[in-house]
Amino acid sequence: MTTSAYSHPFPLPKLAGVLCIAWSALIGACGDDSTGQTSGTGGGASTSSGSGSGTGGNDNQGGNDNQGGNDNQGGNDNQGGNDNQGGNGPSTGDTVRFIGRFDTTDPAGPRFSWPGSAIATRFTGTSISARFNDTAPASAPDYFQVVIDGKPEGVLAVSSEEDTYVVAEGLADGEHDLLLHRRTETLVGVTQFLEFIPEQGEQLLPAPPAPERRIEVIGDSISAGYGIDGPDESCPFTSATENNYLAYSAVTARMLEADATIIAWSGRGVYRNYNDENAEPMPAIYGRTIASEAQPAWDFSSWVPQVVVINLGTNDFSINVPGPATFNAPFKQAYAGLVETVRGHYPEAHIFCTVGPMLSDGYPEGAEALTRARTLITEVVDERTDGGDTHVHYVEFPTHDGATNGLGCDYHPSVKTNQLMAEQLAEAIKDEVGW
Repeated sequence: MTTSAYSHPFPLPKLAGVLCIAWSALIGACGDDSTGQTSGTGGGASTSSGSGSGTGGNDNQGGNDNQGGNDNQGGNDNQGGNDNQGGNGPSTGDTVRFIGRFDTTDPAGPRFSWPGSAIATRFTGTSISARFNDTAPASAPDYFQVVIDGKPEGVLAVSSEEDTYVVAEGLADGEHDLLLHRRTETLVGVTQFLEFIPEQGEQLLPAPPAPERRIEVIGDSISAGYGIDGPDESCPFTSATENNYLAYSAVTARMLEADATIIAWSGRGVYRNYNDENAEPMPAIYGRTIASEAQPAWDFSSWVPQVVVINLGTNDFSINVPGPATFNAPFKQAYAGLVETVRGHYPEAHIFCTVGPMLSDGYPEGAEALTRARTLITEVVDERTDGGDTHVHYVEFPTHDGATNGLGCDYHPSVKTNQLMAEQLAEAIKDEVGW
C-alpha cells in the first residue's frame, strides 16, 4: 500500500488519554524503555553509504519547549565526503547518505530511532517513493520532514500499517536533492529504511558530500522537539506535534551548515528523570545505537564531532526536587561523569554545557531549580577549565517568555523560542570554534 506525504498544517488526531507522563502514553506504560528488540552485537554506523548532503533544508524554525530528556550523539570525524559505516538498504552505492546513528546489522536495511536522524539522496524525475518498516501504530506514526532541493515541502507519516510511501510528486522534471529528517523520537517507534524507488525510467544519483562540520547534541524533550507544533501549553504530547526539524538542536546545525546527531529522549535527566520516572537516565543510554535497545552499542570512532552540546538538567530539577543536601552532590557527580565520558570519546571537541530555557527559580516553588542547576553545572565547567580542559564552555538560554513568544505543548519552548535558542547557540559556537 502507498501513502503520500502531506503538507502543513497537519490534520492529525491527537492521542487520547495522555496520562502518567507524556511519553508513556505512546508506549503504553510508565517505566523503563528498554523493551525494544536488540539487533545483534557490534556498532551501528552513523553517516552513510556514500556521501551526501548535510541536515539540509531551511533553518529557521523554532521549536517548542519540553521536558523530556534527550540525548544525542555523533560519532566520527569525516571530512566532507564520506566515511561512513552506515547501512545501505537496497539503495546502495554512493546514492544514499545516512545522518545520525543507524544500526546496520540487518542486511535488509538500516534501523534508527533517535530524533533528527536523516536520510539524503539525489534523484532524477518528477517523483520518488520510499519503503520502510516502522513499529509505530497508524494512530501515532513517526513523522519525517520532507526537504526537496533545500526547502521543506511536506511531512511524511510512517507507521506499521504501510511499507511504501510517495515521498514527493509533481516536481519539475530534472535532478533533485531529497532529505528525510525524522521529527519524532524513539518512544514513538523504531524505523527501518529499506529503499528509495525512483519513478520508472529515472534513477538515484550520487548524494552530495557530507559537510566538514559535525555537531552532537545530548538532551531531553527540548532537544527532541517535543510539542513545538502544538497551539499552546494546553496540549499533551502527540507524535504529530513533535518536530525535531524545528528544534534548536537541528536549527543550529543548519545555521552552521553542519551535520547533527541528536541524542535526546523526553523526560530523561542526568541523574534523576522527570518526577523520578523509573527509567535509565541519559548517561546510561548515551552509548546506544537504537535508543531503546542496549545492543548494538554505538561505535564512537565512526563519526567524531567537533562540537558537542549537552542540554540536560531540566528533568533533574522538575517536580518533587530533592533538597540540596541529598541531591546536589550526586547530580554534580553524574553531570561531571557525562562530560568526562564525552571527552573520552572526543578528545578535541568543544563541549557546550547549556541550561534552559524551561528552568526557573519560580517553579517548582522553593526549589530554586535554575540557581541550583546553574551553580552545579558552572562548577563542573570551571573545574575542567582549572584542570586544563579549555574546550568546555557554559551557555545559559534565558527562561522562555510564553507571553511574548508563545508556548508549545506542556509548556515546552515554541517555534520562536527555539529559533532564538539556535541563534544564541550558533553565535557561541562561532565565537569559540571559529566557524
